[in-house]
Amino acid sequence: MADWDRVERLRSKGWDWDKIAGDERVDFHAEEGAGDPGRALRALYYQRRSRAQRRPSGGGKSGSGDDMADPTRPKWTFARIGFILTPLVGVWALLAYIFPSPIGVYVSAIPVLAVALFASAAVLTFGLLRTADRWNPTMRNTVAIGCVLGLVIAGGFGLAAISQGCPSLTSSTQSEPDSFLKANNGAWQENGAPVFFFYGASGCPYCSASSWSMWYALKAFGTVSGVQYGSSSPTDSFPNTPEIIISYLSVQSKYVSLVSAENLDGVAVGPTPSSCIQQAYVSAYDTSGIPFIVLNGQYYHQGTLVDPGQLSGLNATQIMGQIQAQSGVAWNAISPAAYWMMAYLVKLNGGAPSNVASISQVQSDLSQIS
Repeated sequence: MADWDRVERLRSKGWDWDKIAGDERVDFHAEEGAGDPGRALRALYYQRRSRAQRRPSGGGKSGSGDDMADPTRPKWTFARIGFILTPLVGVWALLAYIFPSPIGVYVSAIPVLAVALFASAAVLTFGLLRTADRWNPTMRNTVAIGCVLGLVIAGGFGLAAISQGCPSLTSSTQSEPDSFLKANNGAWQENGAPVFFFYGASGCPYCSASSWSMWYALKAFGTVSGVQYGSSSPTDSFPNTPEIIISYLSVQSKYVSLVSAENLDGVAVGPTPSSCIQQAYVSAYDTSGIPFIVLNGQYYHQGTLVDPGQLSGLNATQIMGQIQAQSGVAWNAISPAAYWMMAYLVKLNGGAPSNVASISQVQSDLSQIS
């Protein structure tokens, strides 16, 4: 059977029928007694096209699909599928990376679209290996269609996120002390106070260890109530690490507003954020897992603040006692991260409150923050 796609492409290049019939990749073999191969191929070509044009448009039964196929219609080969998917996902991924919110809120550039782009490229590579004709008008048009679809889909997700109130976030960040990063976003505040956003899980030992430093930092700025103890998963690393459950805390302060999304199911997996704003920050910046904190929408930290191994062998009451006494292994492990968070919050509050800003450790840390 002749390769009708190639026949059509060679015709578009102006080849005569004898030359087309002699092309090895066309793979045309005239029947005995058919005469000149070029004439035989031309007759068969127009015969097939005539049958295809007479085929009922209602989709009724019409014999063999191969016999009735229109030779001028491009086929959806692996190469063509790859040529539409790769630019589609590539454009979408690029825009989601540049604009992690609103475009990348629901489908993040990393890792979701990055994996999809890799899979699309694999399909394209496989398809190109199966064909010798790798670039023609059909393929060029397919690439253009893929780019347009990528723009349309990315724009659709962006508009959907904006309609849900998602903030506009940047992918550009800079390093700050104590493994914090800074993104030049607008302020995220509630009641005029910088938001302290915590995303984590009670079953996560790193969240559990970090919860003590978060609680200590928060209580320096106002009244914190609702302290309840818990512990991380007994089957995870650093099992049963004591914790303060952050989502149970209530903070009364004009300097900070606590917002938390904490999974209380006992597993070390972050929950589904409860708002588009929370989802935007998680999708944009949380690439290393939990715990994850954001201060005022501008400073954020991924990963543990406190080494849970330093709390090994201690219960919640013992840890609280060392914090109140400001001495012991637990205090030494918890206090550095707490003072850094105090310094960042003082920075965000323009140097207030003075009683926190005057703490020597906070002063030292504050001088290093940009």
